[in-house]
Amino acid sequence: MNRRRCLSALVLLLLVAVQAAAAEGIPGDADGDRVLTRAEYVAAALAYMIGDNDLARADIQDAAQVYAFWDGRPREITDSTGKTVTLYRPLRRVVIFAGESLETLRSLGFDMEKVVAVDKYSHAKNTFFPECREMGNVGSIWSPDMERVLILRPDTVFLYATISTAACDDIQNRLEASSPGIRVLRFDCFKPATYPDEIRTIASIIGKEERGEEFAAFYESTMDRIRDGAAGIPDDERTRVYFEYWFDYTTVAASAGYNEKTEIAGGTNPFATGTAEYPVVDPEAILVANPEVVIKLAGQGLAVGGYAGHDIAALDAIRSDMLGRPGWSGISAVKDGRVYVIHSDILGGAQHFIGTAYLAKWFYPDRFADLDPHAIHQRYLTDFQGIDFDLASEGTFVYP
Repeated sequence: MNRRRCLSALVLLLLVAVQAAAAEGIPGDADGDRVLTRAEYVAAALAYMIGDNDLARADIQDAAQVYAFWDGRPREITDSTGKTVTLYRPLRRVVIFAGESLETLRSLGFDMEKVVAVDKYSHAKNTFFPECREMGNVGSIWSPDMERVLILRPDTVFLYATISTAACDDIQNRLEASSPGIRVLRFDCFKPATYPDEIRTIASIIGKEERGEEFAAFYESTMDRIRDGAAGIPDDERTRVYFEYWFDYTTVAASAGYNEKTEIAGGTNPFATGTAEYPVVDPEAILVANPEVVIKLAGQGLAVGGYAGHDIAALDAIRSDMLGRPGWSGISAVKDGRVYVIHSDILGGAQHFIGTAYLAKWFYPDRFADLDPHAIHQRYLTDFQGIDFDLASEGTFVYP
């Protein structure tokens, strides 16, 4: 136990030294005025080449990026908690506890080799995040492996901004107490209201502004098409939707993100009232509400479906079980064949715009006749995620 404590103490001292050095300012800024001039950069680079200063190769690389892409000045960004963080160096060693931020970074063309560790859920997504197999596993925000984080010596850690705030606050406090210069950045990357701004902010952090505008435009074009198509529908003509969460007879209330996406797509939820985010409803109440469309969320504890495998039978079985519930044969959605299963991979997280497109298509097939969620999904994977994944033969996301 004493040896372990000594090792932990040594790791902590090393990390403090590294982070303190990173916090001192822009490498090569000789006069400390927070501006790296051309003369200062050239002098630092030449001194490094002849071994006449204490700067390391990484310092010169960082200085080059700050000079070339940041106009020689530190970059100030505001994350989704409203906190302003000053960056004196680009991101070099990144730990990510929020899988949605990891996915967004990849959409923006970030060098994934700079990610040294991810949360255990992203680490387990071998098909979608194959590169994560070679990265460290730092647990989850609810059970973080802080010792591993310290050993990896990150300069930047990504956490969530507005969910599980107590757990994320605790991780941030522990990191900042042990590593004064560490950059803790907090984004959600799954909320329609804030995602476009988060895309652009993260793009600014990593120097990918042009790519950020391209991706944000792709995202916004999809969501705007849905909002515009559903605009102006009178309340009494909006499609009645029973949205069922992973668990039987558990629905979503107004505060749930899935309800927000249902409403963006033009649906109305008869069970939106109440204080619980995911309330359990009386089966009889569903019959009384007589929904025109039923949406069932799949993905929790499901070994197949989503990116895990191509198995339509799994989603078909979920739908068949619902159709066989007592009294459901009289529900409008069942009589009209409008009962759908959708995997959480494309309705939660950073891919929520894909799932929302499916909802809109199911709620109003005539209004959204030219909306192609499948094509949107494939373009996202090919052009932005950069993975070789053919939706025609891989994965299972919606049924039927």
